[in-house]
Amino acid sequence: MSEIICYTGYLPKGVKQNIPFIELLLDERWADGRIEYPGLIHSEIGDINHKLAAKQNYEFLLRAARKYPVTLVGDAVTDPPMANAGTGQPDSSWDSYCTDCYIAGKYQQELLSSGCFNPVIETLLHEASLFPASMNASAWLEKMISHEPEYYAIDDDTLPILIYRGSEVCFNILDLFADELAKALLNRCQRVEIFDVEKEGNQALTHLIGRRFKAIIGIQTYVFSILMQDKKTCLHDLIIGPKYNMILDHPAWMKEHIDNGPKDYYLLIHDRNYLAFASRYYKNVKQCFYFPPGGLSPDEAAQACPPLETADCFPLSPPASIPPQKQFDLTFIGSYHDYRKRLALIHSYDRPHRFLAARFLRLICRNPDEPAERAFQQALEYNHISLSDEDFLTLFYEMRQVCFCAMTYYREKIIRTLLHAGIQIHVYGDTWKNAPFASCQNLICHPSATPREGLAIMERSKISLNIMSWHKDGLTERILNAMLCQSAVLSDRSRILEDIFVNGQDLILFSLNRLDELPALVRELLSDEKHLLEIAANGCEKARLNHRWKNRAETFLQILEERQ
Repeated sequence: MSEIICYTGYLPKGVKQNIPFIELLLDERWADGRIEYPGLIHSEIGDINHKLAAKQNYEFLLRAARKYPVTLVGDAVTDPPMANAGTGQPDSSWDSYCTDCYIAGKYQQELLSSGCFNPVIETLLHEASLFPASMNASAWLEKMISHEPEYYAIDDDTLPILIYRGSEVCFNILDLFADELAKALLNRCQRVEIFDVEKEGNQALTHLIGRRFKAIIGIQTYVFSILMQDKKTCLHDLIIGPKYNMILDHPAWMKEHIDNGPKDYYLLIHDRNYLAFASRYYKNVKQCFYFPPGGLSPDEAAQACPPLETADCFPLSPPASIPPQKQFDLTFIGSYHDYRKRLALIHSYDRPHRFLAARFLRLICRNPDEPAERAFQQALEYNHISLSDEDFLTLFYEMRQVCFCAMTYYREKIIRTLLHAGIQIHVYGDTWKNAPFASCQNLICHPSATPREGLAIMERSKISLNIMSWHKDGLTERILNAMLCQSAVLSDRSRILEDIFVNGQDLILFSLNRLDELPALVRELLSDEKHLLEIAANGCEKARLNHRWKNRAETFLQILEERQ
């Protein structure tokens, strides 16, 4: 279908008539009846403009009519006058007037070209004079015609959402997030544009200068910190729209990029401790939001995303009704890093920092259920050091190797504990060949797996082991992916996991403080296949209902709606 069809009672039944845009603009009655649109319309013009309190359907038709020809078809059955698309209630005269002013401002060039601008403005001024607050009504018209901020507060709701991709980190996992969020937003009737930074290059970003977007999203991207040639102006201060950077590590590790971010800057963060940290220490960020990644099932991953210029809404697949055949008892999809190399870096610090780092490392390893910044604060107190927020952030960033050391130490300790207890673990990637226990017969090394290949592995795993990268109140995609693959999740504790899932029913949690109990826990789970299947099914259902990318798209649009 390559046209818009408006069924109307103002023509004899069966009569067809093409209508030029200007006539549609001047007579909203043609939009009173049933309207049929081309299937791709939302990906081209966006959704209903929810910033308007009246005539939303009519305004949507006008946007569509700039893309496609409109044909009127006479229909004996006419619908009642349009109601508000959001409430279903008749539009108020004030709300209708406000929308008419916005439409006049949006299409003033078309009105001028047709010689209709002055009559339309005269009509609106007459309507303004009839309101008790006529001066306010006239002022509103002036703001819409002059395209003042109030105009853009409405118009920006129809603009595309720009998403950056182009990162090869961890087998393109960040690009996978970008693609899945784009697909989910398309399913929510949003216009989406993808900019591949790796493919296009940083210089091509300057082509976006002056453009307006409903929102600009990056997945742990550096592009928001790019400066112009004067080394002062942030590039993204010249691209209009709120900027959202989805941070998947501790926000302190992104210090240099966040410090140099644009003015209209927001962070999307998957850990509630990190959320509190960023809200306190990054004064240049407008607001931070709890926003974990979504989970992905093998069926969803197999759905190809059509080219965005032709993409339309498409349904997400339901979970498979028959649990997949399980091939592996226990798998871990994560790489090996030697904490001893981090120790060498810490040893290279100057003497005062080396002593502070040693205390920090001792505290973080003795209290593995606590966030890193808490252990660092305790290390400062032990050394009688008092810092401003700015200096705390700077020094914590400089001490980041301590946190990386603790993370990799506990990852090795968990795997070693299981192996030495005689439990077989399947791991993926050449990095495991460098582990000190690489020769252990219970460590089954496989080739590296891409994120999508990882889903197939989880699908064939009875238990999917997750080891948090010191996210003590965070939710990660690896947990959600495993659940959606109908694999039972075994993870170290995180407060958010205990809040949204039931330990022993939806997943299994263990404490880093009690790793000696982990082998017995795994053996008990593997000995009760029925219980494992129940846990996998429960986790899958909760993740399917609440933690897919479609849920994240809904959350993001709500964030936009409530933006400060």
